[in-house]
Amino acid sequence: MKRNTILSILIIVINICLGQTKDANNYIIFYEESNTAMYFKMGNSAHLDYYLPDKVKFGEFEYYAKIRHYTWGKIDTTYYREDDENYYHYDHRINKESIVLPKKVTLGQKWLEADSSWCYEIIGIDKQLQTPARNYEDLIVIECIQLTGRDKLKSKEYHLHYANGIGLIGSETNGKLTSYLAEVKKSAKEGEKIGK
Repeated sequence: MKRNTILSILIIVINICLGQTKDANNYIIFYEESNTAMYFKMGNSAHLDYYLPDKVKFGEFEYYAKIRHYTWGKIDTTYYREDDENYYHYDHRINKESIVLPKKVTLGQKWLEADSSWCYEIIGIDKQLQTPARNYEDLIVIECIQLTGRDKLKSKEYHLHYANGIGLIGSETNGKLTSYLAEVKKSAKEGEKIGK
């Protein structure tokens, strides 16, 4: 009995020393897993996110193309892929890819954008977030800090919240919710009707 107690205490101490870790597989969902459109509200405006069915190749890797339609008419495309260790996005402005989210996250884990314009840190594991649409649990939270001023229209600091089996569900700036997942539709066409 004493041996089991000592072993249990040792395991707890090792976990505390190594930091809290989490398997982040299924925290970013691609087209193959989900052919849905995600409608996000941002104050008085909104955007619709969905993936295209065909991949795009940059260099040696193929990426999923995610389209983002804003209610004011702007359209952005972001390219994502994954390997055994990380989720990545490809930035066509600098012709490099950067880590979006490691597959194994540790509280306090940090990384940089490929051009060192942003610093990212895991500041939450198993967190909660209440949005007007619903309450989320078991979230990974990433703090994003802009280092160079490259993206002048973006905040200098914000927090991204990722949910298991859904992906990005919201962002905060200065402790205030700036965007959140309001609804998931079965197709981009259905989602476009929401924004009108």
